[in-house]
Amino acid sequence: MRGPRLLWSRSVHRPSRPYRYVVPLLAALAVLAVPSVASASVAITEQAASARWSTPFQCPDGSTASAGRLIVESVNSFAEGTTPDPSTPVGVSFVGQCADGTFSWGVGTAGLTQSTTTRFDPDLEYVTVSGTYANVRDNRGGSHTVSVDVRWTGTGPIVTEDSGPGSWLTQRSATATATIVLDGDTLVDGAANYPFHTPFIRVEVCQ
Repeated sequence: MRGPRLLWSRSVHRPSRPYRYVVPLLAALAVLAVPSVASASVAITEQAASARWSTPFQCPDGSTASAGRLIVESVNSFAEGTTPDPSTPVGVSFVGQCADGTFSWGVGTAGLTQSTTTRFDPDLEYVTVSGTYANVRDNRGGSHTVSVDVRWTGTGPIVTEDSGPGSWLTQRSATATATIVLDGDTLVDGAANYPFHTPFIRVEVCQ
């Protein structure tokens, strides 16, 4: 928005003639630059798989509680023209209710002791992820070692959604089986059994 014109601008501070062309020239250059910026945009692809389990677990005081919730997710993002990273860390989070309160922990990028191996089929037929994490902290101040071995198998029809110009999402429902070991004890060994949130495999491209 143009600011108010000062009354003395015409007589006292009148610019010399060459500067009259600077602003129009800059505006023209800006217009010419817009197409080059737009053409430089790069599509980002995200490969993802997710599944949930309900499982009994051991509380910090040694007692056993039921209905702990475990979520495993593999998410790998990469730019157009690049190769997906086969060692993207897997995300694992757990939360359960003990007699004395909530017990939870989560696996991310920190503490990876064994390179995660990820295989993602571009046709959404399967996804496999495995890796081991040390020094996984819980909400009580404890530290754990977590090993992960998960496989998703596509079962449902492939559904594609148009998300806008140059963007789309392809998703398929799946089954998932996992072996999750916490401090040497098996926490999960079997198919995803959480009553909600069916396992899925997904590819999303955003321009």
